[in-house]
Amino acid sequence: MRILVVDDDPDLSLLMSLFLRKAGHDVTTAGDGIEALGSIRERVPDIVVLDWNMPRLDGLGLTAEVRGELGLTSLPLLMVTALPDHAKALAAGVDRVLVKPFTAAGLVEAVEQLAGAERPT
Repeated sequence: MRILVVDDDPDLSLLMSLFLRKAGHDVTTAGDGIEALGSIRERVPDIVVLDWNMPRLDGLGLTAEVRGELGLTSLPLLMVTALPDHAKALAAGVDRVLVKPFTAAGLVEAVEQLAGAERPT
Protein backbone atom coordinates (compact mmCIF):
# COMPACT_ATOMS: atom_id res chain seq x y z
CA MET A 1 0.00 0.00 0.00
CA ARG A 2 1.27 3.51 -0.86
CA ILE A 3 1.05 5.77 2.19
CA LEU A 4 1.79 9.50 2.42
CA VAL A 5 2.77 10.64 5.92
CA VAL A 6 2.39 14.39 6.44
CA ASP A 7 3.89 15.87 9.60
CA ASP A 8 6.10 18.88 10.32
CA ASP A 9 7.89 17.02 13.14
CA PRO A 10 10.70 15.14 11.38
CA ASP A 11 11.17 12.72 14.29
CA LEU A 12 7.50 11.76 14.39
CA SER A 13 7.35 11.53 10.61
CA LEU A 14 10.35 9.19 10.63
CA LEU A 15 8.86 7.10 13.44
CA MET A 16 5.51 6.69 11.65
CA SER A 17 7.33 5.86 8.42
CA LEU A 18 9.41 3.19 10.15
CA PHE A 19 6.32 1.62 11.77
CA LEU A 20 4.48 1.51 8.44
CA ARG A 21 7.47 0.30 6.40
CA LYS A 22 8.08 -2.49 8.90
CA ALA A 23 4.49 -3.58 8.24
CA GLY A 24 5.34 -3.82 4.53
CA HIS A 25 4.01 -0.53 3.20
CA ASP A 26 5.56 1.92 0.71
CA VAL A 27 5.83 5.25 2.54
CA THR A 28 6.63 8.77 1.35
CA THR A 29 6.65 11.85 3.56
CA ALA A 30 5.81 15.55 3.37
CA GLY A 31 6.65 18.25 5.90
CA ASP A 32 3.42 20.25 5.59
CA GLY A 33 0.16 20.48 3.67
CA ILE A 34 1.62 22.41 0.72
CA GLU A 35 4.31 19.78 0.15
CA ALA A 36 1.68 17.05 0.57
CA LEU A 37 -0.56 18.58 -2.12
CA GLY A 38 2.34 18.50 -4.56
CA SER A 39 3.02 14.88 -3.73
CA ILE A 40 -0.66 13.90 -4.07
CA ARG A 41 -0.93 15.68 -7.43
CA GLU A 42 2.14 13.80 -8.64
CA ARG A 43 0.97 10.36 -7.46
CA VAL A 44 -2.19 9.74 -5.46
CA PRO A 45 -1.41 7.46 -2.50
CA ASP A 46 -3.70 4.75 -1.16
CA ILE A 47 -4.04 6.64 2.14
CA VAL A 48 -2.80 9.87 3.74
CA VAL A 49 -1.73 10.01 7.41
CA LEU A 50 -1.70 13.67 8.41
CA ASP A 51 -1.00 15.88 11.39
CA TRP A 52 -3.39 18.66 12.36
CA ASN A 53 -0.99 21.44 13.36
CA MET A 54 1.51 22.24 10.59
CA PRO A 55 2.97 25.41 9.10
CA ARG A 56 1.83 26.87 5.74
CA LEU A 57 -1.18 24.54 5.38
CA ASP A 58 -2.51 22.59 8.37
CA GLY A 59 -4.33 19.26 8.37
CA LEU A 60 -7.79 20.80 8.07
CA GLY A 61 -6.65 22.95 5.15
CA LEU A 62 -5.06 19.94 3.48
CA THR A 63 -8.27 17.97 3.98
CA ALA A 64 -10.31 20.77 2.40
CA GLU A 65 -7.97 20.88 -0.62
CA VAL A 66 -7.96 17.10 -1.07
CA ARG A 67 -11.75 16.84 -0.80
CA GLY A 68 -12.50 20.05 -2.71
CA GLU A 69 -9.92 21.21 -5.26
CA LEU A 70 -8.51 17.75 -5.99
CA GLY A 71 -11.93 16.07 -5.74
CA LEU A 72 -10.49 13.02 -4.01
CA THR A 73 -13.54 12.26 -1.89
CA SER A 74 -12.72 8.58 -1.44
CA LEU A 75 -9.01 8.99 -0.57
CA PRO A 76 -8.75 7.77 3.06
CA LEU A 77 -7.45 10.44 5.45
CA LEU A 78 -6.19 9.45 8.91
CA MET A 79 -5.45 12.41 11.18
CA VAL A 80 -2.93 11.88 13.96
CA THR A 81 -3.28 14.53 16.65
CA ALA A 82 -3.17 15.31 20.34
CA LEU A 83 -5.93 17.92 19.93
CA PRO A 84 -9.20 16.95 21.60
CA ASP A 85 -11.77 18.34 19.13
CA HIS A 86 -12.06 15.38 16.79
CA ALA A 87 -15.56 16.40 15.65
CA LYS A 88 -14.06 19.39 13.85
CA ALA A 89 -11.61 17.15 11.94
CA LEU A 90 -14.30 14.62 11.07
CA ALA A 91 -16.65 17.37 9.91
CA ALA A 92 -13.87 18.72 7.66
CA GLY A 93 -13.65 15.38 5.85
CA VAL A 94 -11.09 13.35 7.81
CA ASP A 95 -12.16 9.70 7.89
CA ARG A 96 -10.64 8.75 11.24
CA VAL A 97 -8.62 10.32 14.06
CA LEU A 98 -5.80 8.55 15.89
CA VAL A 99 -4.87 10.14 19.21
CA LYS A 100 -1.25 10.91 20.11
CA PRO A 101 0.55 9.22 21.72
CA PHE A 102 -0.07 5.99 19.81
CA THR A 103 1.65 2.63 19.46
CA ALA A 104 3.17 1.14 16.32
CA ALA A 105 0.45 -1.51 16.33
CA GLY A 106 -2.25 1.14 16.78
CA LEU A 107 -1.00 3.18 13.82
CA VAL A 108 -0.64 0.18 11.50
CA GLU A 109 -4.05 -1.17 12.51
CA ALA A 110 -5.75 2.21 11.96
CA VAL A 111 -4.12 2.63 8.52
CA GLU A 112 -4.93 -0.90 7.38
CA GLN A 113 -8.51 -0.80 8.66
CA LEU A 114 -9.20 2.56 7.07
CA ALA A 115 -7.60 1.66 3.75
CA GLY A 116 -9.35 -1.72 3.78
CA ALA A 117 -12.69 -0.11 4.49
CA GLU A 118 -12.24 2.33 1.63
CA ARG A 119 -10.61 0.02 -0.87
CA PRO A 120 -12.20 -3.44 -1.15
CA THR A 121 -9.84 -6.30 -1.96
